[in-house]
Amino acid sequence: MKKFDLRAQMSSLHDIYNLKDDYAKGRLISLGSALMTAFYNVFITGIFYTGFLSLYDISITGVGIISFIPYIASCLSVFSSMVLERFKKRKGVLIASKLVFYGLYIIATTLMPQFVIDPHARLVWFIVILFVAYAEYALFSPGFTPWFYYFYPEDNERRTRYIVLNQIFASIMSSAVLLLSAIITDAVAGSKYQSQLILGFRYFAFFLVIIDVSMQACAKEFPYPESPRIRLVQVFTLPFKYRKFLYCLLLMFLWNYIGNLNNGLWSYHLLNHMEFSYTLINTISVMYTIILIVTTPLWKKVLARYSWIKTFGIANLIWVPTECLFFFMTKQSTWMYVPLCIWQNFLSVGMNFSYANVLYMNLPEENSTTHIAFYCIGCNLFAFLGLMTGTYVSGITGDTTIQLLGLDIYSVQFTTLMRAVTMLAVGIICTFKWKSFTRDQDIAEVEAMAAQAMRARNTRKFRLSLKK
Repeated sequence: MKKFDLRAQMSSLHDIYNLKDDYAKGRLISLGSALMTAFYNVFITGIFYTGFLSLYDISITGVGIISFIPYIASCLSVFSSMVLERFKKRKGVLIASKLVFYGLYIIATTLMPQFVIDPHARLVWFIVILFVAYAEYALFSPGFTPWFYYFYPEDNERRTRYIVLNQIFASIMSSAVLLLSAIITDAVAGSKYQSQLILGFRYFAFFLVIIDVSMQACAKEFPYPESPRIRLVQVFTLPFKYRKFLYCLLLMFLWNYIGNLNNGLWSYHLLNHMEFSYTLINTISVMYTIILIVTTPLWKKVLARYSWIKTFGIANLIWVPTECLFFFMTKQSTWMYVPLCIWQNFLSVGMNFSYANVLYMNLPEENSTTHIAFYCIGCNLFAFLGLMTGTYVSGITGDTTIQLLGLDIYSVQFTTLMRAVTMLAVGIICTFKWKSFTRDQDIAEVEAMAAQAMRARNTRKFRLSLKK
């Protein structure tokens, strides 16, 4: 059994993160930003965001409509490359855009319901404020990727360590905050203090945003490659010149559709239909961190052995039955929620590692901002289509049930079957066509490791035959 070498582990960490090398310093800042992001996202997204909207009588259909806004506004990212290419140095404008976005998203939306009493008017104001916020951010947010792309390690092994470490640290931070805040919120359930806590969490989140952008401002900004002036039509044509990059984009587009079929709506379903507590829902989320830490060595071996894309595909195929089982979950069978979520969390570790690298696998260095703008448009468009589909399906019966096979089924549960079908398609494509998405050098590494593993197995078989 291989012994744990503390010195080697510390040396590995210092290789990835340190303050002496500009690239390693950038990775350290990126880690700090990821931690802060994970921290404040606990308070402004997910179950707490759904709870915040529910405080102001926003229905499940209203939650779905509000969820549309980011993806509609993101269409403006088509102009992002043309705006950003005008700046040789973009750090200042990127930092300012992030502060404006979160100021509107957190502060404005939190204050507005205090002055607008009518629920329908509130919904309209939510839509207006969020659209302005996301429209502004759509123009500038693609600029963060080319900036921090320079800090990504080039070789596959160090890149894997970097992605893994970032996710582990961010998950630990968010899990601790998530569980503690959920316990406190449930402790004051039914009283005025619960709503005050949820509102207080949002204000605290903006303070963390300020810390986040302050750290990002310390990262070095390298000169961007000189590129010819981009015309609008090129945003939609340039990515088609890079086949493997385009395949990766199509995969990410489809995945965004799947992920948003019941995004937000499922949290509403658990809170209001299944009557789950914040603590239970968030405890399941915390389990992800534990599983992440325990299973990371296993998933690193799987990624090295089977490639990023093939691993993603196999995990999708194994995930499919869990979505089918969620369709049949009622108040009488809520016991299945925990074991299914634990299994999904295990699969999510490998899927998240894989997905985090998909954009960067074949990203062209030239006109990278333009390619990222196309990526943002496509991802948001497919996410919007997913939300539209999910909201329409969920709104068929709304908060009432239908009888199916003797079970009380809410229409939102049909989105789980839709996810199962699309994930099956993704799984088949990625498992059997993984080379179409993968860099040639990564294919060579995977095939070399497979050959080495085959030789090792044959050697073991030969030795066993000699003993017999």
